[in-house]
Amino acid sequence: MRFRWLAALAVALFSTGLASAQPKAVEPTIEVRLRSVNDLVDKFEYVAGLAGKEDVVGQVRELIKALSGDGKGVEGIDPKKPIGAYATLEKDVATSPVVVLIPVADEKTFLAALAKYNLTPEKGDDGTHKVAVPIPTLEHVHLRFANGYVYVSQKAKDLDPKLLLQPKAFFAKDDGSVASVIVHIDRIPADLRTFAFGQIELAANDERKKNADNETDAEKKLKNLIFDTLLSGGKGISDDGRQLTVKLFADPKTDDITAEVTLLAKSGSPTAKNFTALASKTSVPAGIVASADAAAHANVKLAVTDGTKKEYAAAIDALLADLLKNAQDDQKEAVKALIAAVGPTLKAGELDAAVSLIGPNSKGHYNLVAALAVKDGKAIEAFVKKMVEDYGALVADFVEFKLDVEKVGDFNLHRIDIKQVDDKFETTFGTKTIWLATSDKNIALSIEPDGKALRAGLKAKAIPVAVVSVDAAVAKLLPLFNPNLKPDELKALLKDAFGDGATAGKDTVAFSVTGGDRLTVKFVVKGKAIRAGAVLDLLKGK
Repeated sequence: MRFRWLAALAVALFSTGLASAQPKAVEPTIEVRLRSVNDLVDKFEYVAGLAGKEDVVGQVRELIKALSGDGKGVEGIDPKKPIGAYATLEKDVATSPVVVLIPVADEKTFLAALAKYNLTPEKGDDGTHKVAVPIPTLEHVHLRFANGYVYVSQKAKDLDPKLLLQPKAFFAKDDGSVASVIVHIDRIPADLRTFAFGQIELAANDERKKNADNETDAEKKLKNLIFDTLLSGGKGISDDGRQLTVKLFADPKTDDITAEVTLLAKSGSPTAKNFTALASKTSVPAGIVASADAAAHANVKLAVTDGTKKEYAAAIDALLADLLKNAQDDQKEAVKALIAAVGPTLKAGELDAAVSLIGPNSKGHYNLVAALAVKDGKAIEAFVKKMVEDYGALVADFVEFKLDVEKVGDFNLHRIDIKQVDDKFETTFGTKTIWLATSDKNIALSIEPDGKALRAGLKAKAIPVAVVSVDAAVAKLLPLFNPNLKPDELKALLKDAFGDGATAGKDTVAFSVTGGDRLTVKFVVKGKAIRAGAVLDLLKGK
């Protein structure tokens, strides 16, 4: 029995010794992934086709074919496997391990290809190959063939077989992206993060001082608030950031080309809570302008953080005080009334606004509808009415005001007829009339002949919104931005780009910023929208 206990103890100690002797598993700070050569060419063919550059892809394919050997890849590179790279940042960035992974179909062919380009490998005793490269700051790199890949690094010690990441694990999660970069912020050494943020802070403070002698105290307060807010956000990312991801997608099946940036913070951190607070937003202004027939739409819903509200309000107070101070004597009462009306909205530090361009209709005209959340909208309305009462007669030859023409829910509807406008304005909107709607919480306006779109929107409720959202339908905007296009040219362009039938859903361009468990910035464009732009360029160049 005593022997069995001694044997067990010996095994345990031996196992512990082996475990401690194993090199620490590599946890890269930065990871880069690219699709295989074949996939990249296919994606390039899709994108180039949209731009009318199919011949370029044909040349690339011919080159690949010429460099390919039977079963030996493209100059020894396997065109069916993905490509990657990873780096592990250390306090001394210059010596941080950086490793590139290139898939290899045939080792001898790959080495021969290097020699053909005067990059002759020298095999060392440690199993790596040393290759001199014509880069002054690099001089040479080392190669190690393993796991169906050649690993490339500046230092041979970074290619220790025990430290190499396995391709099967590194490329395990295929999310369909053409290219992706992942930065593990929490794996960056604390000293390095502190140093990097310090450099950013120094640069920001240098910018802060520029033109300071020519700024008023109010302007300085506002500028300092902006810089402090940006630096605070940067410090939050440095301290609380977990992972930054950048991805690019090109999907011929959905015809979507997407660029996406996501920022993930440590769970429970102040930055993570800020991201969460940006989610689940709703907006009445967005509901007011919502339209199924929108050619373009945008909304924003933002607010200053609790920690900066006091400083923000002080900066706005100072700016408004400057505005009143600099007003001419005969305008001071009007400026004072304006400040009293809009001050509460400005000092609230909240921006909830939306706008939609609707159309074109059968006559080629558009409607514009915009809305803004306000504080004490009744005071703003009273200010407007007072200005009309005092100064309306002075501008009667140019503008006619018709106040309180209708009541729609909580809104009072007013009509403004502009007697003298630019010809392009009337050609675009088919009217000289602006409709204004005011309530205690929201103000909205529209440019349209009858106010129909605005009346409908005023009955809307709050709808879910992103922090920032912008989207456009390219086919609907073409007549607006290219008024010289002849009807038959426009028809041919649309058919070439979008095919027969409706263009809805085929021509969109969208940008958004959303919160939640992470902060996400996304840009998506339909391939056919790019095709429309290429065809338009051809028409202009004919």
